[in-house]
Amino acid sequence: MKYIEELQKKKVFDLAFAEKLTGNLLSAKSLLSAYKKAGYIISVRRNLYAALDLATKHTLASRFEIGSAINAGAYISFHSALEYHGIANQVFYSVTVCSEERFTSFSYNGVTYEPCKAGISGGVISPLQTPLVRVTDVERTVVDCIYDIDRAGGLEELMESLRLLPGLDEEKLRTYLRSYNQIFLWQKAGFLLEHFRQALRLSPAFFEECKENIHDRKRYLPEAGAMRYYPEWKLYAPANLLGLLEEGDDANV
Repeated sequence: MKYIEELQKKKVFDLAFAEKLTGNLLSAKSLLSAYKKAGYIISVRRNLYAALDLATKHTLASRFEIGSAINAGAYISFHSALEYHGIANQVFYSVTVCSEERFTSFSYNGVTYEPCKAGISGGVISPLQTPLVRVTDVERTVVDCIYDIDRAGGLEELMESLRLLPGLDEEKLRTYLRSYNQIFLWQKAGFLLEHFRQALRLSPAFFEECKENIHDRKRYLPEAGAMRYYPEWKLYAPANLLGLLEEGDDANV
Protein backbone atom coordinates (compact mmCIF):
# COMPACT_ATOMS: atom_id res chain seq x y z
CA MET A 1 0.00 0.00 0.00
CA LYS A 2 3.03 2.20 -0.47
CA TYR A 3 1.43 4.47 -3.08
CA ILE A 4 -2.20 4.45 -1.96
CA GLU A 5 -2.10 7.96 -0.49
CA GLU A 6 -0.71 9.46 -3.71
CA LEU A 7 -3.25 7.63 -5.88
CA GLN A 8 -6.16 8.64 -3.66
CA LYS A 9 -5.06 12.26 -3.78
CA LYS A 10 -4.86 12.10 -7.58
CA LYS A 11 -8.21 10.22 -7.74
CA VAL A 12 -8.01 9.53 -11.50
CA PHE A 13 -4.74 8.67 -13.23
CA ASP A 14 -3.07 6.83 -16.09
CA LEU A 15 -0.07 4.55 -16.56
CA ALA A 16 2.27 7.53 -17.01
CA PHE A 17 1.35 8.82 -13.54
CA ALA A 18 2.00 5.38 -12.02
CA GLU A 19 5.34 5.23 -13.83
CA LYS A 20 6.29 8.60 -12.34
CA LEU A 21 5.47 7.25 -8.88
CA THR A 22 7.34 3.97 -9.19
CA GLY A 23 10.27 5.11 -11.29
CA ASN A 24 9.90 2.70 -14.22
CA LEU A 25 7.30 1.26 -16.57
CA LEU A 26 7.53 -2.36 -15.44
CA SER A 27 7.01 -1.45 -11.80
CA ALA A 28 4.08 0.79 -12.76
CA LYS A 29 2.31 -2.00 -14.63
CA SER A 30 2.91 -4.40 -11.75
CA LEU A 31 1.57 -1.86 -9.26
CA LEU A 32 -1.63 -1.23 -11.21
CA SER A 33 -2.26 -4.94 -11.67
CA ALA A 34 -1.74 -5.70 -7.97
CA TYR A 35 -3.86 -2.76 -6.78
CA LYS A 36 -6.70 -3.71 -9.12
CA LYS A 37 -6.73 -7.25 -7.74
CA ALA A 38 -6.66 -5.92 -4.18
CA GLY A 39 -9.62 -3.60 -4.84
CA TYR A 40 -7.67 -0.39 -4.27
CA ILE A 41 -8.23 0.97 -7.79
CA ILE A 42 -10.52 0.24 -10.72
CA SER A 43 -10.15 0.56 -14.47
CA VAL A 44 -12.41 3.27 -15.87
CA ARG A 45 -11.37 2.73 -19.47
CA ARG A 46 -8.20 1.81 -21.31
CA ASN A 47 -5.27 3.53 -19.57
CA LEU A 48 -7.49 5.40 -17.13
CA TYR A 49 -7.83 4.30 -13.51
CA ALA A 50 -9.68 5.58 -10.46
CA ALA A 51 -8.80 5.20 -6.80
CA LEU A 52 -11.45 3.62 -4.57
CA ASP A 53 -12.53 4.44 -1.05
CA LEU A 54 -11.07 1.50 0.89
CA ALA A 55 -14.10 1.34 3.20
CA THR A 56 -16.97 1.69 0.70
CA LYS A 57 -15.21 0.61 -2.50
CA HIS A 58 -16.82 3.59 -4.22
CA THR A 59 -14.89 5.72 -6.70
CA LEU A 60 -13.40 8.76 -4.97
CA ALA A 61 -13.59 10.92 -8.09
CA SER A 62 -16.77 12.67 -9.21
CA ARG A 63 -18.02 12.23 -12.77
CA PHE A 64 -16.70 15.73 -13.51
CA GLU A 65 -13.23 14.80 -12.23
CA ILE A 66 -13.27 11.63 -14.33
CA GLY A 67 -14.29 13.56 -17.44
CA SER A 68 -11.56 16.13 -16.85
CA ALA A 69 -8.92 13.38 -16.60
CA ILE A 70 -9.69 11.61 -19.88
CA ASN A 71 -6.71 13.31 -21.48
CA ALA A 72 -4.50 16.33 -20.88
CA GLY A 73 -6.75 18.83 -22.64
CA ALA A 74 -10.17 17.48 -21.63
CA TYR A 75 -12.79 19.71 -20.00
CA ILE A 76 -16.47 19.59 -19.06
CA SER A 77 -18.82 21.49 -21.35
CA PHE A 78 -22.39 22.17 -22.54
CA HIS A 79 -25.19 20.73 -20.36
CA SER A 80 -22.64 18.97 -18.15
CA ALA A 81 -21.08 22.35 -17.40
CA LEU A 82 -24.54 23.72 -16.55
CA GLU A 83 -24.88 20.84 -14.09
CA TYR A 84 -21.46 21.49 -12.59
CA HIS A 85 -22.28 25.18 -12.04
CA GLY A 86 -25.62 24.26 -10.45
CA ILE A 87 -27.76 25.96 -13.09
CA ALA A 88 -29.22 22.93 -14.86
CA ASN A 89 -32.87 22.05 -14.46
CA GLN A 90 -32.21 18.33 -14.98
CA VAL A 91 -29.38 15.93 -14.28
CA PHE A 92 -28.33 13.71 -17.19
CA TYR A 93 -26.64 10.32 -17.04
CA SER A 94 -23.97 11.55 -19.39
CA VAL A 95 -21.01 13.91 -19.28
CA THR A 96 -20.02 15.96 -22.32
CA VAL A 97 -16.26 16.36 -22.61
CA CYS A 98 -14.53 18.67 -25.07
CA SER A 99 -11.04 17.72 -26.13
CA GLU A 100 -8.64 18.39 -28.99
CA GLU A 101 -7.45 14.81 -28.63
CA ARG A 102 -10.08 12.41 -29.89
CA PHE A 103 -11.50 9.67 -27.68
CA THR A 104 -14.28 7.14 -28.02
CA SER A 105 -17.47 7.44 -25.98
CA PHE A 106 -17.49 5.07 -23.00
CA SER A 107 -19.58 4.28 -19.93
CA TYR A 108 -18.49 3.88 -16.34
CA ASN A 109 -20.61 3.43 -13.24
CA GLY A 110 -23.85 4.24 -15.08
CA VAL A 111 -22.54 7.43 -16.69
CA THR A 112 -21.69 7.83 -20.37
CA TYR A 113 -18.77 10.09 -21.26
CA GLU A 114 -19.37 11.68 -24.65
CA PRO A 115 -16.74 13.51 -26.71
CA CYS A 116 -17.37 16.78 -28.50
CA LYS A 117 -15.24 19.16 -30.51
CA ALA A 118 -14.73 22.62 -29.07
CA GLY A 119 -16.04 25.50 -31.17
CA ILE A 120 -13.69 28.02 -29.57
CA SER A 121 -10.85 28.12 -27.06
CA GLY A 122 -10.62 30.01 -23.79
CA GLY A 123 -12.95 30.24 -20.84
CA VAL A 124 -11.85 26.94 -19.27
CA ILE A 125 -11.26 27.05 -15.52
CA SER A 126 -10.24 24.80 -12.64
CA PRO A 127 -12.35 26.04 -9.71
CA LEU A 128 -10.62 26.36 -6.34
CA GLN A 129 -13.18 24.11 -4.64
CA THR A 130 -12.61 21.32 -7.19
CA PRO A 131 -9.09 21.77 -8.60
CA LEU A 132 -9.17 18.43 -10.45
CA VAL A 133 -12.11 19.61 -12.56
CA ARG A 134 -11.62 21.53 -15.80
CA VAL A 135 -14.87 23.15 -16.94
CA THR A 136 -16.07 26.05 -19.06
CA ASP A 137 -16.88 29.13 -17.01
CA VAL A 138 -20.51 30.21 -16.74
CA GLU A 139 -20.41 32.72 -19.61
CA ARG A 140 -18.61 30.34 -21.98
CA THR A 141 -21.11 27.64 -20.97
CA VAL A 142 -24.06 29.89 -21.79
CA VAL A 143 -22.64 30.86 -25.19
CA ASP A 144 -21.79 27.23 -26.03
CA CYS A 145 -25.30 26.11 -25.10
CA ILE A 146 -26.92 28.82 -27.20
CA TYR A 147 -24.63 27.82 -30.07
CA ASP A 148 -25.72 24.17 -29.83
CA ILE A 149 -29.11 24.06 -28.12
CA ASP A 150 -29.37 20.28 -28.51
CA ARG A 151 -26.24 19.83 -26.38
CA ALA A 152 -27.87 22.11 -23.81
CA GLY A 153 -30.72 19.61 -23.45
CA GLY A 154 -33.14 21.46 -25.72
CA LEU A 155 -34.72 24.89 -25.76
CA GLU A 156 -36.89 24.45 -22.67
CA GLU A 157 -33.99 23.16 -20.59
CA LEU A 158 -31.80 26.04 -21.76
CA MET A 159 -34.47 28.59 -20.82
CA GLU A 160 -34.83 27.02 -17.38
CA SER A 161 -31.07 27.27 -16.90
CA LEU A 162 -30.97 30.92 -17.98
CA ARG A 163 -33.73 31.65 -15.49
CA LEU A 164 -31.58 30.23 -12.67
CA LEU A 165 -28.64 32.54 -13.38
CA PRO A 166 -28.05 35.41 -10.93
CA GLY A 167 -26.15 37.45 -13.51
CA LEU A 168 -23.59 37.31 -16.31
CA ASP A 169 -20.37 39.12 -17.15
CA GLU A 170 -21.26 40.72 -20.48
CA GLU A 171 -17.63 41.39 -21.41
CA LYS A 172 -16.97 37.67 -21.24
CA LEU A 173 -20.13 37.01 -23.27
CA ARG A 174 -18.89 39.44 -25.92
CA THR A 175 -15.48 37.75 -26.02
CA TYR A 176 -16.94 34.30 -26.62
CA LEU A 177 -19.53 35.53 -29.13
CA ARG A 178 -16.80 37.29 -31.09
CA SER A 179 -14.66 34.16 -30.99
CA TYR A 180 -17.45 32.11 -32.55
CA ASN A 181 -18.11 34.95 -35.02
CA GLN A 182 -21.37 33.43 -36.31
CA ILE A 183 -24.33 35.55 -37.32
CA PHE A 184 -26.95 33.02 -36.19
CA LEU A 185 -25.32 32.81 -32.77
CA TRP A 186 -25.53 36.61 -32.33
CA GLN A 187 -29.23 36.37 -33.26
CA LYS A 188 -29.99 33.55 -30.84
CA ALA A 189 -27.94 35.05 -28.00
CA GLY A 190 -29.54 38.46 -28.25
CA PHE A 191 -33.05 37.06 -28.56
CA LEU A 192 -32.82 34.52 -25.74
CA LEU A 193 -30.86 36.62 -23.26
CA GLU A 194 -33.14 39.60 -23.79
CA HIS A 195 -35.90 37.68 -22.00
CA PHE A 196 -33.76 37.82 -18.83
CA ARG A 197 -31.91 41.08 -19.39
CA GLN A 198 -32.73 42.60 -15.99
CA ALA A 199 -31.98 39.48 -13.93
CA LEU A 200 -28.75 38.91 -15.88
CA ARG A 201 -27.80 42.61 -15.57
CA LEU A 202 -27.05 43.01 -19.28
CA SER A 203 -26.79 46.51 -20.72
CA PRO A 204 -28.57 47.90 -23.80
CA ALA A 205 -25.13 48.15 -25.42
CA PHE A 206 -24.76 44.39 -25.29
CA PHE A 207 -27.97 43.85 -27.25
CA GLU A 208 -27.03 46.60 -29.70
CA GLU A 209 -23.82 44.73 -30.48
CA CYS A 210 -25.81 41.55 -31.05
CA LYS A 211 -28.05 43.38 -33.52
CA GLU A 212 -25.08 44.94 -35.30
CA ASN A 213 -23.75 41.46 -36.06
CA ILE A 214 -26.86 40.04 -37.77
CA HIS A 215 -28.16 40.56 -41.30
CA ASP A 216 -31.53 40.21 -43.04
CA ARG A 217 -31.53 36.44 -43.40
CA LYS A 218 -34.38 34.93 -41.39
CA ARG A 219 -33.54 31.94 -39.20
CA TYR A 220 -35.48 29.47 -37.04
CA LEU A 221 -35.08 28.37 -33.45
CA PRO A 222 -36.04 24.74 -32.73
CA GLU A 223 -39.79 24.48 -33.16
CA ALA A 224 -41.83 24.11 -29.98
CA GLY A 225 -45.54 24.75 -30.50
CA ALA A 226 -46.86 27.84 -32.30
CA MET A 227 -44.17 29.94 -33.95
CA ARG A 228 -44.05 33.66 -34.68
CA TYR A 229 -41.64 36.01 -36.38
CA TYR A 230 -39.60 38.43 -34.26
CA PRO A 231 -38.51 41.16 -36.75
CA GLU A 232 -36.12 42.80 -34.29
CA TRP A 233 -34.00 39.63 -34.34
CA LYS A 234 -34.92 38.33 -37.83
CA LEU A 235 -35.91 35.12 -36.09
CA TYR A 236 -38.80 32.65 -36.05
CA ALA A 237 -39.26 31.26 -32.54
CA PRO A 238 -42.01 30.02 -30.20
CA ALA A 239 -44.78 32.58 -29.93
CA ASN A 240 -44.59 32.58 -26.14
CA LEU A 241 -41.06 31.59 -25.26
CA LEU A 242 -41.50 32.20 -21.54
CA GLY A 243 -44.57 29.96 -21.74
CA LEU A 244 -42.15 27.04 -22.06
CA LEU A 245 -41.05 27.76 -18.50
CA GLU A 246 -44.63 27.98 -17.27
CA GLU A 247 -45.52 24.68 -18.93
CA GLY A 248 -42.48 23.09 -17.34
CA ASP A 249 -43.56 24.37 -13.92
CA ASP A 250 -47.06 22.95 -14.45
CA ALA A 251 -45.62 19.58 -15.41
CA ASN A 252 -43.63 19.43 -12.18
CA VAL A 253 -46.59 20.19 -9.89
